[in-house]
Amino acid sequence: MAYHFNNRIEILDIIESDGPEAGMSYEKVVAKPWADIKTLKGSEYIQSDLEVNEEPIRFIIRYRKGITTQQTVRYDGKRYNIKSVANDNGRNHTLTLFATTSE
Repeated sequence: MAYHFNNRIEILDIIESDGPEAGMSYEKVVAKPWADIKTLKGSEYIQSDLEVNEEPIRFIIRYRKGITTQQTVRYDGKRYNIKSVANDNGRNHTLTLFATTSE
């Protein structure tokens, strides 16, 4: 399957401060890979009397170590929570990141 790695994304870590501002956190850009992006079927539901739109999306990037579900993806001005990371075919060629955003 041919991938089109033509969309730049950012993978972010949330870093907790240990210094005098304990309890504070900041974002650190871990990587800026090119990705092939596939949108998936979204859903809407009611949570605490508010309507929530969930947008699932799949980012396919070239293989790299260190990507986890504790990180987030920033793409096109939105943040996506990584739900799973799959090493495609176990061959260390590509990773598929399944993620969602809630608005």
